[in-house]
Amino acid sequence: MTRLFRKFLQQERAAVAFEAVIITPILAWLFVGSFVFFDAFRTYNTSLKATYAVADVLSRQTEMIFGSDIEGLSNLFQHITRNVEDSSMRVTEIRRRRNDYRVDWSYATNGQTRLFNSDMSDLEENLPEMVHGERIILVETFLPYRPAFNIGLSDLEFTNFTITRPRFAGQLDFNSGNDPDFCSSCNFGDGDGEGEPSDEGDTEPTG
Repeated sequence: MTRLFRKFLQQERAAVAFEAVIITPILAWLFVGSFVFFDAFRTYNTSLKATYAVADVLSRQTEMIFGSDIEGLSNLFQHITRNVEDSSMRVTEIRRRRNDYRVDWSYATNGQTRLFNSDMSDLEENLPEMVHGERIILVETFLPYRPAFNIGLSDLEFTNFTITRPRFAGQLDFNSGNDPDFCSSCNFGDGDGEGEPSDEGDTEPTG
């Protein structure tokens, strides 16, 4: 029995096949894993660039923008990122007062909630230095990512937070309805718009 076992260990005729059985699953996992991680990085990078593009478009506006305009930009974001179902966007204009920040208006798409004045305390550390009366545009995008293969990477949501200033105007005038010159009969229905009313006693100009 010992002689037969020693003879079995010395046999090398099936060594290549045996090594292939061991290494093939490892190589397959490495290949699939590389694809998933690269695709996740590509998706995040694309969503970041698309968010910058939306913020740049808004920063150049000099006329009133409408809720339908933001819905259109949200559709553009979905097209660039190749996600046409679950992504959402929130655009907020924030004004600096002497002692705090206030929301001029906020609009969100695809079930996302808009920002309120009560949310500003959680965002202050992420806002840039601003002078009294200055306004900025905050663009947030939310893009869910589901890996194509299960390799231990759970579902993710890529959240982008981009701030810009109006380039050619002091602020963006906003109307949560549809642009009558473009889409007078559209009914999007899923946007959450309208700016939060100013606090009673706030006499600072908003226009």
